[in-house]
Amino acid sequence: MKKETDQSIPYPRFVIRRKMMDFIGRLLVRILARPQLEGLENIPETGPVILAGNHVSMLEPVFMFLFSRQPVEPVGAGDMPFEGFIDAIVGAYGYIPVNRGLLDRKAMNQALGVLKQGGFLGIYPEGGTWDPGNMRAQIGVAWLSHKGSAVVVPIGFSGFRNSWGRVFKFQRPRLRMKVGKPIPALKVEDDSRQVKEVYQEYADLVLERIQELVDPAEQLDVPVRSEFELEVKPENGEKLDLPGHETIAQFFFNSVMLDSISINLKRQIGPLYPVAMERTLNGFASALEAALDVLNDNAAFFTYRLGMERGRQLEQALKSLRDYLAGLTGTEKVCLHARARFDYADGRVEELRHAYVLEPA
Repeated sequence: MKKETDQSIPYPRFVIRRKMMDFIGRLLVRILARPQLEGLENIPETGPVILAGNHVSMLEPVFMFLFSRQPVEPVGAGDMPFEGFIDAIVGAYGYIPVNRGLLDRKAMNQALGVLKQGGFLGIYPEGGTWDPGNMRAQIGVAWLSHKGSAVVVPIGFSGFRNSWGRVFKFQRPRLRMKVGKPIPALKVEDDSRQVKEVYQEYADLVLERIQELVDPAEQLDVPVRSEFELEVKPENGEKLDLPGHETIAQFFFNSVMLDSISINLKRQIGPLYPVAMERTLNGFASALEAALDVLNDNAAFFTYRLGMERGRQLEQALKSLRDYLAGLTGTEKVCLHARARFDYADGRVEELRHAYVLEPA
């Protein structure tokens, strides 16, 4: 057996434990849902192989690891704990945690080590679930394919949006896992091109092949255009000229990002949710500070999810709004009007609005 170092893990690992968990998992899935499996014969019998899929819920990884017929080493988020009891289950199963947004050499080398042992990796090129269908592929899948000489097998998951809740309501949702033809391993042969450009092109190809396997009807739920706006106005004064205000509105209406900070990272940001509640100036400013505090542990939290430019704009806008609220005398009411508009390919338009009324403490 290969000698294990702090940069490598054996493949396969936790064999008995994972077989038991897989058996129980398959039984539960067939009881609580109606799985449809297509194209499993496209998964090679021997590695190195990267299984790559789209990601909108917690159930796609379950399907990938339970039904792929090969021991799959998961690669997943390591920059925050999973929600509730899921964290304990994931911890027991084991996976390669990646600190997203940072250059996590240890995680990438561990994943590469699995491939060099002829193993199977399971990854999600979009890198998260905060904006499904509108996220560009991360280049890690290309780096691993190139360095590990691994084919990439695209997998399209359909019917998984909001599936977690439907499963636990015993609605037995129909969930489809469709496996496509393997994409040959990336070879970088043109020295005149930048490697990063070649990697991004390959990663985009992988994501394109994945999307081709997803039910086309689900693409209609992905906005083709979005607009955000936030107006900040004291009760008796001029509205605040807040650069980057649209990024704050985008943040407020992104439930995945808010839940990541509130539920996974345990920060007290309740007043930021666009729901009816009583709010105070001090309480709202404290919630903004709690959201910004996440950056002390993960400086790339916003930039990884929104892109470098927009992520930095959000950080500065949140700081400006926090400082503005903290500098008020505390005797006047402030209203924040957040708006989001989403245009869809079928002509639908969705508008969301919420008024944050901040009362004096």
